[in-house]
Amino acid sequence: MKYYRSARVLHIVLILVVLGLPGCLGHRSSTPIVPESSALNTVSQIGNEKTMGYHRINDPDPSDLMNVAIFELDNGLKVYLTENHEEPRFHAEIVVRVGGKNDPVDATGLAHYLEHLLFKGTKELGTTNYQTEKVHLERITQLYEEHFVETDLEKRAIIYSQINAESQLAAKYAIPNELDKLYQSMGASLKNAGTGNELTTYMINLPANRLEQWAKIESHRLYDEPIFRLFHSELEVVYEEKNRALDNKDRLIRDAVYEKVYKNHPYRRSILGTVDHLKKPSLTKIYDFFNTYYVPNNMAICLSGHIDITETIRIIAENFGSWQPKPIPKLTTWVEEPIDEIERVKVQYEGEEYVMVVFRTVPQNHDDVAALSLCDMILDNATAGLINLNLNQQQKLRQAGSRPSFKNDYGSQELWGIPKKNQSLEEVEKLLLEQIDLIKQGDFEDWIIPAIVNDFKKSEKSGLEDNYRRVSALRSAFIADQDWSYAVRSIERMEKLTKDDVVAVANKYFGDNYVVGYRIDDQHQLPQVDKPKIDPIQIDSSQQSEFAKSVLEMPTVDIEPTFIEPERDYQTIDHYPGVKLYYTPNPVNDLFQLSFTFDVGKLHHPKLGIAALLLDKSGTFNFSASDLKEEWYKLGSDFNFSVAEQSSTLTISGMDENFGATLALALSLIKQPKVDQSTLKELIEIVLANREDAKKNYQSIAQAMAEYNLYGDKSARLRLLSNEDVRQLTVGELTKSILDLFSYQHNISYVGTLSLPQLRSQLNSCNPLEGVLSEPPEYEFFVPRQSEESEIYLFDKKIAQAYVRLDFGGGVYDEAERSTINLYNEYFDGGMSGVVFQELREARALAYASYARYATGKRKGDVNRMVALVLCQADKTAEALEAFINLIDDLPVSDERFKIAKSAIINRYKTAKVGFRDVIGAVRSWEYQQLDIDPRRNRYQETLQSNLDLLLDFHQDSVKGRKKLISIVGDTSKMDLESLSKHGKITRISLEQIFPF
Repeated sequence: MKYYRSARVLHIVLILVVLGLPGCLGHRSSTPIVPESSALNTVSQIGNEKTMGYHRINDPDPSDLMNVAIFELDNGLKVYLTENHEEPRFHAEIVVRVGGKNDPVDATGLAHYLEHLLFKGTKELGTTNYQTEKVHLERITQLYEEHFVETDLEKRAIIYSQINAESQLAAKYAIPNELDKLYQSMGASLKNAGTGNELTTYMINLPANRLEQWAKIESHRLYDEPIFRLFHSELEVVYEEKNRALDNKDRLIRDAVYEKVYKNHPYRRSILGTVDHLKKPSLTKIYDFFNTYYVPNNMAICLSGHIDITETIRIIAENFGSWQPKPIPKLTTWVEEPIDEIERVKVQYEGEEYVMVVFRTVPQNHDDVAALSLCDMILDNATAGLINLNLNQQQKLRQAGSRPSFKNDYGSQELWGIPKKNQSLEEVEKLLLEQIDLIKQGDFEDWIIPAIVNDFKKSEKSGLEDNYRRVSALRSAFIADQDWSYAVRSIERMEKLTKDDVVAVANKYFGDNYVVGYRIDDQHQLPQVDKPKIDPIQIDSSQQSEFAKSVLEMPTVDIEPTFIEPERDYQTIDHYPGVKLYYTPNPVNDLFQLSFTFDVGKLHHPKLGIAALLLDKSGTFNFSASDLKEEWYKLGSDFNFSVAEQSSTLTISGMDENFGATLALALSLIKQPKVDQSTLKELIEIVLANREDAKKNYQSIAQAMAEYNLYGDKSARLRLLSNEDVRQLTVGELTKSILDLFSYQHNISYVGTLSLPQLRSQLNSCNPLEGVLSEPPEYEFFVPRQSEESEIYLFDKKIAQAYVRLDFGGGVYDEAERSTINLYNEYFDGGMSGVVFQELREARALAYASYARYATGKRKGDVNRMVALVLCQADKTAEALEAFINLIDDLPVSDERFKIAKSAIINRYKTAKVGFRDVIGAVRSWEYQQLDIDPRRNRYQETLQSNLDLLLDFHQDSVKGRKKLISIVGDTSKMDLESLSKHGKITRISLEQIFPF
């Protein structure tokens, strides 16, 4: 549950409709560039745009670092545009002001259903013959209405069998996921959609030369009467999504608490809908919902990227201007009586116990939002908040935090805490509320408010780099119905607040008027959605609609790929014998990141993992542990020390003006940490409690079992320190294990505005090196065990879904195969148009979540490995496993699917530049594989020359018929074990076999 500070600030910043977190790509100016486009024009200067079907509704604003131009089409559609020329791509979202709170009371989950169904196509997209298909679709709609009103279970089953039969007939004319195929072939990424309480958004990231194609596709799918084909299989997918929610421990307590926070408002219910409503959907109600809310005067387009605003608004008006506006229903007002007492609720979930306290506050356009946001950050900014220092740093509980939520109608403030072993939940609640009381009493230091404001400014500055987060700000402003000039001044409003203002709102909203939820360690209830009978549909991936052909035939301007060039994009020097320094300039802002990386990890020194945890609780000779955290926050700097199996990394980041102070502070902590044995003793108890809970968590169990299945007793997890060894640890040996890292050869990487000579001078001053540095331990290659037959490791766990994983080892990594491997992965599981999604989800409705990847070795000499994963309803386990094995061994062959995969990879090579923040990481990964920089040049050329036969040869040689190591966690009482046994010998696994503690 821990937030790093950047994530904490991002969470608040997006709530305040400012900017997001750092992204990356391309060459930038250190100051905002004002584009030579209509974005410069004022509203009065462009009044003649009205005759073109749109007009601009905002003026340029010096406070707007994104220089957003906002337009309104004659039909009421809002358009938010901002130029960002960092890579030749754009991110676009079509946002609708409708969500779960608008669901009919007798059909909850409907907004979310609709989001899924708008990927199914139209009368022209996703079908080979709509007129013939229409007869069956209309019959299916009629049957669903009969099913909706019927209460007799036997009669409902008969109707559903008729739906299943009719769906088979309709499916003959369907082209599943043709929308995704179009986007995939264009080189799309982040193809997704999402439903919230009061919004639904459809997002896509595409090469810049696909703007006109995007506009044609989206205006067509959202206006030209979408058709909800293949509904029965998509309904089953939503069942699976609901089952996943039933196994989500955090969602479980959140849903229970918010049912009490709101007595009347739909915020109290899950966006996924109730189990009962999922069992009886109404297509008629879904169509009515679409026709009511999906109208241009209730929607917006938010777009950021490598665009010209003048040309972009012309294209949008041309494609979306024909949409017809409609009256929007008057929004229902839900009145909530004030919470005037403490209300309590308990839920059960095996493992980690949890306390959640929620106060109801104000909607997101309320004047008190800025002060409440400051309250939250004073409580928890992940570094120096009251909760961070008084509870986490002092280890008064295992972990705690806070988070605000501001929606259109109401808001809330959440506090959460995880108890230590044998600590009561009542005590955790009391500790959390004591931190609130400190704010109410004004018992916090004056410097914290300016430091928080500075933190927000830093996030605002870095947020300009990423198109997704830029669009997130636009989306949020639209949904909140905020004027953009108001939205961009959220930090200004915060900056004007005083300590008295913060104390006043704390006393105004935080009293004995909250809901508290306790999650106790016990088996959770599983009101599982039963599996209806669905016959698989036959998918012909070679089919293509005339509409899709017309889109792909549209002319585009070609984009040439850009690859990493040494000296231009980065430099390397031998800083000291055995120390290589990587340097990349930051051309955008003054935010730096410096990392020391050592090829030494937990496998070599098992104590390092706990040493890293202890370092977080340590001070220095000049600062106590709490004072040190405050010093980091005053500097606006972050410190992180992380340990992996075979590497350790020390990272600092912040503003370059504080680089020297930050580096000196970090090295003083490494070289002269100050911490006592009592702190370690408390930490050890927390570590042991976390371990105990891990053995109850199905995800931890699944990961541990898969590692054991692959590597047996050589599993890295089995080489962790035993509980007894952990109890014997001392402060001296732990702090020494970190300091000793600097005696090894290592790498330093820097991204920032300092020149290379300035950087080296600072490094030499703060960290002088001497003597001969030792070579790091030899890298250990993990080789999956080879089995004569496929094997199934099975662990019984009462959860709604089964976690099914398949693994097997491949050959040693060979760069000559890399291009073909990339093609195979794209072909087999490249989004919704890949084999896995099409066959497991679309054709058979076996799972909401699935994944497959032929993973390449990370170093020269490392072995490749196939990994496949599916989460399905427990009673579908055998069926899902058999289907996945068949797909892996007998790859469906489609020339059309290969063309899509090839086109997708080529288009990504052309437009997906490696950003300056990611250059060094990419270079280091290629060096580990002993490849020339940049190997993507050759991969690109090889992809251009590739053909389907190469992919099929690879599949035959490296994938087909391999013996599989299968790991399954789930409720075995609901599984067909006899059918499972056909795919391998079943071995029941115990916790003692997969955990060393």
